[in-house]
Amino acid sequence: MSLLRRALAVSAAIAATAAFTLAPAQATPPLKCRVNTAANAYFTITVERGLMSCNVTEVGIIGHTLPDGAADLSVWGPDNFRHLTHAESGVYKTVWRGDHAPGSDWCASFVGYAAALCLLA
Repeated sequence: MSLLRRALAVSAAIAATAAFTLAPAQATPPLKCRVNTAANAYFTITVERGLMSCNVTEVGIIGHTLPDGAADLSVWGPDNFRHLTHAESGVYKTVWRGDHAPGSDWCASFVGYAAALCLLA
């Protein structure tokens, strides 16, 4: 191989390397998770999510205008989760902690009432 061809080959390799290293980095698109809350006039059900995922890591309830300032709520979710909590106006209560993939319903209702509030997390 002639000296000229070697010089051209080295120049082409350097140019290709420079072009590769100077190419703009692809930005990671932001996560598109579902909403984190659902509310009615009496209470709000919320979910917290993983730092780098849409996984649900916590479910909580906060009361608003509850009868006589407080009420018993039934909470249920995926994997046959069931919980009874005493909700108070303006007080946040954690009702579940763990790690669950998104796409499940988390629900709450007054004990003894048919109406339920659900959040597809």
